Amino acid sequence: MKIALVGGIYGKDEAFRRKLQVTPETLLEKGFIDRGHGVSTFGHYSAINGNQFDVVHVHHLSYGSIQAATDNTSVPFVYTSHDPLAMTGMLGQHRRIAAHFVASRADAVVALSKAEADFQKRNYPLAGALHTVIPNGIDVTNYAFARHNAASKRSPWRLLYAGQLIPMKNVDVLLRAVARIIQPIEIQLVYHNSSLEVPLRRLASQLGISDRVYFLGSKSPRELATMYQRADVFVLPSAGEALPSVVTEAMLCGTPVIATDVGGIREQLGGYGVCVPPGRPDELAAAISYVFDHYRQFAAQSEDASGYARERFSIKNMVDRHLELYANLLDRNVPRRRHRALRVPVNAVLKMGVSLICATK
Repeated sequence: MKIALVGGIYGKDEAFRRKLQVTPETLLEKGFIDRGHGVSTFGHYSAINGNQFDVVHVHHLSYGSIQAATDNTSVPFVYTSHDPLAMTGMLGQHRRIAAHFVASRADAVVALSKAEADFQKRNYPLAGALHTVIPNGIDVTNYAFARHNAASKRSPWRLLYAGQLIPMKNVDVLLRAVARIIQPIEIQLVYHNSSLEVPLRRLASQLGISDRVYFLGSKSPRELATMYQRADVFVLPSAGEALPSVVTEAMLCGTPVIATDVGGIREQLGGYGVCVPPGRPDELAAAISYVFDHYRQFAAQSEDASGYARERFSIKNMVDRHLELYANLLDRNVPRRRHRALRVPVNAVLKMGVSLICATK
């Protein structure tokens, strides 16, 4: 099978890709190649000749998804949004219009969780499309179960955050929560996007916790795995998420997780860990203190949580499910959904796509 993968990561420069070495798209790419399939990768603004492929799979809402939605070839178009904002109602009007348009013309739409699939059914016209749930897989060779944390016996409680320093991640809420906690505590921040590092350092100083907050920048998957294994608790305070890989990574390493109840996170945790409402420092601080006070209980569940994550979020399962979806699409003798007539010329739609995707969220 010849597969075209379109994703934001493939349009990034080498420096960015060194910081962010693994994404769902790159894991799929490697998995398909290992199975003997031909894979070509494209950024969202690359020119693609769809006739050269059996399947075109676009990840993320950007120009590439608009382009695929208006393509007139008979090659199946698969779309996965990975959108952390849609389910929370935080998408701006322009991006909502674009998301609706792309979903209305994709031959298959992949959701990362049942919660996301239910949201898509309620909000997008999916009649005639294959609609399925396929969680992102994680490389278990990097994130193995191991606990090397002190659990406050020889040092302060150690929290870990991994993600980006951007507004959606609510790292400021996490810092405000840390400032409210009575127990001795330190927090390590790992990130590949440092946009808010300066104001967050300033906030830590204002809160009087600068000596307990460690801004560590980017880490490789193996370095991050070691940090999960040495952390007492992993915390993700985001305002919006789809199915964050960092939660699965932490679970695989046996690290207890506290995360906001957004996107598919509650489903992802599978009954392990703690969910809190987003944007509430007091409730986040209370959840962290609760886990500290009941740490034996959470530690006792850590190996079971790791096993659950290993089974549910395996790369093999992700690759198998995608190949099955592609095969089903190729077997279907039905018109492609994007062959339906557009109300405006294709060039106008593509031009609109650029403005929609580039518009402020």
